[in-house]
Amino acid sequence: MFNKMDKYLRLYGMPLGLLALVLLLKIAFYDVPLFSSRNLGDILLENVSVAIMALGLSFIMISGEGDLSFAGMFSLLAVIFAKVSNSTNNFLVAYLSVTVIAVTVNFMIAVLVTRFKFSSFLVSIAVLFMASGAEKALHQQTTLVNDPTILSFSTIKFGLPLVVWLMAIVYFVSYLVINKTKFGFSLKIVGENNNAAIEAGINSNRMKISAYVIAGLLIALSSSIEATRVGAIYQQGTFYMLPVFAACYLGSSMFVPGRINVIGTLVGVLFLGVVEKFLTMISVQSYIVSITQGVVLIVSVGLVSFKNRVKIVQIKLYNRG
Repeated sequence: MFNKMDKYLRLYGMPLGLLALVLLLKIAFYDVPLFSSRNLGDILLENVSVAIMALGLSFIMISGEGDLSFAGMFSLLAVIFAKVSNSTNNFLVAYLSVTVIAVTVNFMIAVLVTRFKFSSFLVSIAVLFMASGAEKALHQQTTLVNDPTILSFSTIKFGLPLVVWLMAIVYFVSYLVINKTKFGFSLKIVGENNNAAIEAGINSNRMKISAYVIAGLLIALSSSIEATRVGAIYQQGTFYMLPVFAACYLGSSMFVPGRINVIGTLVGVLFLGVVEKFLTMISVQSYIVSITQGVVLIVSVGLVSFKNRVKIVQIKLYNRG
């Protein structure tokens, strides 16, 4: 009985704790209509891009690598989407343009990391700076999507906004890919023990390249959605960097403790979105939101490290026995 309870708490204690925290905030500020249908819809819509971007990073982290380039690429791709859509008045052309660019850049990063053994951190941060510079050159503070038809993409509704349904579908498919396919099983082995994966006959380089390519597809989708939602953004990716990392690490402290997982990432994004919306509704200064996100990131990383440490200690004790 005790073992079952302990297992239950390890798997679901964090999401239940987050839910309890949100409910306590609601009780403390009962006059704030946080859970009105309108606010819940706004939270989902405002966090679609963050959720899809965090999912892309999750694929890379599951493969055992890291990435920072998404912050610069997100803003650059949004600007490119705006420019192409303004010149062609065609959503599909603009979307395919940013998709080709994102996949190409991520493929190049993956090749440098896998074939030439570059540090994923150093390569991705170099791409972050280059993408930020390219964005400044292209943006010039004026680039906005000006076609009403394209801008309406994020306002189309079928109960919920179309892009929210799109996010749900992307997460559902990703969950199946990671947990129900040979590809997902191999990707997790590569991320957890690359040497064991090689000995098992898994092409680890190919798996990591695939993860980066999938992340490229997802960041192209997220930047396109964001461009249609707000017109275009100037260096918005840098503001999204912290929430994306916090969501991934917060998600890794639940459901599959110590490991990046799809459902955990989604819950992490939604929790941070609810907290941000709540703080905005009670008129908290924007810098407090950033501080809160930073604290969440530190706590979630600490929880993951602690759980991994406990697991390692248990393994050592088992071996001694």
